[in-house]
Order: sequence, then C-alpha cells, then structure tokens
Amino acid sequence: MNSIYGILLTLLTGLFFLIGGVISHKFTNKDKLNHFSVGMAFIVMTSLIFGDILPEIQELLQNYKKIEALIFMIVFIILGFIILKVLDLFIPDHSHKHQDNEKNHEEHESHIHHIGILTILSLVLHNILEGFMICGLAINDLKVGLLISLSIALHNIPLGTHIFSSLDFKNNKLLISSLTLSSLGGGLIFLLGGSINDLVFALIMSFTLGMIIYILLMELLPEIIVNKKKKETYMGIGLGLILLIISLGL
Repeated sequence: MNSIYGILLTLLTGLFFLIGGVISHKFTNKDKLNHFSVGMAFIVMTSLIFGDILPEIQELLQNYKKIEALIFMIVFIILGFIILKVLDLFIPDHSHKHQDNEKNHEEHESHIHHIGILTILSLVLHNILEGFMICGLAINDLKVGLLISLSIALHNIPLGTHIFSSLDFKNNKLLISSLTLSSLGGGLIFLLGGSINDLVFALIMSFTLGMIIYILLMELLPEIIVNKKKKETYMGIGLGLILLIISLGL
C-alpha cells in the first residue's frame, strides 16, 4: 500500500510546479514577474545545493575515503557544468546586458526564455532522482516520505513561477510536461528497479549539481546583477529566503 502512496507523492510533488504556473499566469506585468522570479529562483536553487544535494552526496559517499569521495564529486560536478555549457550553445543567443528600448527588450525576453530552458534541463534529472528517493522513503516510512515531499513541493512552487514566467506553455508543452512528470518517473524507476548503487547515485547527483551551479553562476547571478536596482529582484530574494526557512523547519 505504501508503494501506491509513494507514487502519488512523487506525482503531487511534480504538480506543484503547476501551482507556480498559476501564480505566474495571474501577473500581467511579465517584466516585473521575471525580475521577482529570478531573485526567488536564485535563493531556492542555492538552498537545493546546500540543503539537499550536497548532504545527499556526502551521505552516499560516506563509505569511501574522503579524498576519493571529493575527487568523484568534483569530476562529475565539472562534467555537469561543461555539459550544460555545451547544451547552452544550441539554445538561441542571449545577452545579460539589457537597455530600455524595444530591441534590448526583445533580447531580454530571449534571455529569460533561455534561462527557463536550461533550468528545466537540469531540474528534470534532479527531479527523477528526487522521485526515486521520495518513493523509497515513503515505502519504508510514509510519514518521512510525506515530510520530504512537502519540503520539495515548497521549492517547486517558486521554481514553477520562474519557469512559467520564462516560457510559454503552449509552445513548450513537451518540456514543461517532462518537468512536471519527472518526479513520477523517478518513483516508477524505483518500483521497477528496486535500487541504484550508492556510487552511481552520488555521481548522477554530482553531475546534476554541476548543471545547477552553471545556471546559478552563469545565468541567474548575472541577471540579478543587471537588475540589482529593481525592487522586484529583492522581493523575490526575500520570499525565497522565507520559503527556505519554512522548508528547513519541516
């Protein structure tokens, strides 16, 4: 019975991205929402790194020597960073420098769209691993699985707001559907496969971490710097911090 609950939790966790989408849809001023969502996404994704991914990698590699674990982690972080950089080259050109005229406004819209695609690419892999973990935890202890999935869901709302403010759903149905259902995919993989070797899991997590670091440093941070005088940017950062505090209390 717990396996059914585990699968339902992975599905519901993914659907919380859509709540962020609904919030995004209610805003008419997309520029202000973009500034807000970028600031919020920066904090939320930073919290994913330090509150979720890094501790999980360390736990998975605890049976290895510290130097070996560090080498494994660094190599795959760099690999994930490089792979996303390569994928970045195939997405339309963009610039972080925007001015208040029509041409640069179009460039800004293109760049926000660009960040949305990269974010989805990294989060799909991350969500598959999270879905795998949620399902496994729920089967062993439903209460723990529920608390973990709730914490993750709180992260997914602001990320969904950011993504839906960046991409038009009608033109990106496959990408957004893949994101929403990726946690469910991870849960199904757990039920079908049973388990993944700790080292393999840690390496995939490290690879994903490299991709997320790329988005933080090369995409979101420059966007925050360019819009550092916008109050919406600071409001997004503030709400991201509030959500971080709430999730840490679960």
